[in-house]
Amino acid sequence: MKAEILKMLLQSHAAGDESSFRKAALQLAAAESSAGHARVADEIRAIIAKLPLSNARKADAVVDIAAPRGDLADLLEGGHRDERLRDIVLRPEVRDLILRLISENRSRGRLERFGVSARRRLLFHGAPGCGKTLAAAVLAGEMGLPLMTVRFDALFSRFLGATAVQLRAIFAEMPRRPGVYLFDEFDSVAKARGDSQDVGEMNRVVTSFLQLVDADVSGSIMVAATNHVELLDRAVFRRFDVIVPFDKPSLDQLAALLRLRLSAVGLLDEQADRFAAFADGWSFADVARACDDAVRTMALDNRDAVSEADVVAALEDLKRRELPARG
Repeated sequence: MKAEILKMLLQSHAAGDESSFRKAALQLAAAESSAGHARVADEIRAIIAKLPLSNARKADAVVDIAAPRGDLADLLEGGHRDERLRDIVLRPEVRDLILRLISENRSRGRLERFGVSARRRLLFHGAPGCGKTLAAAVLAGEMGLPLMTVRFDALFSRFLGATAVQLRAIFAEMPRRPGVYLFDEFDSVAKARGDSQDVGEMNRVVTSFLQLVDADVSGSIMVAATNHVELLDRAVFRRFDVIVPFDKPSLDQLAALLRLRLSAVGLLDEQADRFAAFADGWSFADVARACDDAVRTMALDNRDAVSEADVVAALEDLKRRELPARG
C-alpha cells in the first residue's frame, strides 16, 4: 500500500496537483500511524502543516482526508479527532485495556515478528451515553487515525441485496484508508438470524458481514458499539478480539467527569462530589450536558467562573425536562 501512496505523491507533484499531493501525504501519515510508527506519522503531518497553501486549495486541503469521496461519502463520515485519554472518564480496567490496545497497534510490526497480531476488532456494549462512541474517538485520536463512522441510515437499502454490496464497499475501503471504523448501533446490522420479525434479507446481511470480517486483513481498527448486546447474533462475538462493557458511571466517575468539565472554570472538588450524588444513576452524556448548560449560563452572564447555582440549576433543569421523558 505504501508503494501506491508514494507513486501518488510523485505523480501529483509532477502534475502540480497540490490537493492530490496533500491527500497522498496525509494517507502516508495514516499508513505510518497504522503500522505503529506514531512519531513518523506526526512528523509527516507537521511537515504538511508547514506547506504553503494556495487560496484555491485551502478548502480541499481541509476536507480531503476527512471525508470520503464518491459513493462512500454517503456511507461514511470521517475525520481526524482531537479527543485523547485525558478527555474521557473510564473504569481503571477499561482505561488499562485501551492503553494496551493502543500499544499493541503502535507496535504491530514487532508483534508480527513473533507470529501474533495486534487486537483490532473491538465490541463496545452498554447503556446509552456511557462513553462507547467517545472511547472510539479517543482511540482514533491517540492513534493519529481518522474516525470513520458508518452511516446506517444510508447503508440500509430498500433494494434487495444492495445493503450487502454497500457493506463490501466499506470493507474494501479499510485497507485503502487506514482508520478506526465505527459501526455504531451495531445491533441494526448484526441482529440475531432467525428472528421471526426479520425477512431473509437481514439474514443475508449478517452472513455477509461475518464473511467480510473473516476476510479483512487490513490494518484498520474496527469498533462496533451497541446498546443492545442481547440482540446480536451469537456468531458475531467470535469475530471480535475484545468485548468491552461500558457500565453506568459510579459516583466517583461522575465526580471525575464534573471535575474534568468544570474545574477549569472554578468548580471545587467538594462541589463535584455533592453534584455527583445528585446525579446518581445518570449517564456520562447526561452530566456532560448539564455541565455545558452551566458554562453557557456563566458565559452569558459575562463571568469567568461557574457558581454553585449555575450547576444546580442545570442539573435540576435537565432532570425536570429530559430524564422523565426517557423513562
